[in-house]
Amino acid sequence: MTTPSDEKNETPAPGESFSEEHPDTHLEREDDRWSRSAQVHDWLILVLMIVTYLVWVGIVYFLEPGIR
Repeated sequence: MTTPSDEKNETPAPGESFSEEHPDTHLEREDDRWSRSAQVHDWLILVLMIVTYLVWVGIVYFLEPGIR
């Protein structure tokens, strides 16, 4: 007769995993950081940072009399 505690202590055969087992490494997990919407969000933030930098540099360039 097996009890639920005995079933939890069983070791899977080599190459097999428990059905309720979490992935061993973070590389085997699928998470929200790699979703399409997260990538688009990251690119939009990067573009916003670049545009902000270029606008600031342009303002400084055109307002400083000795630079031009």
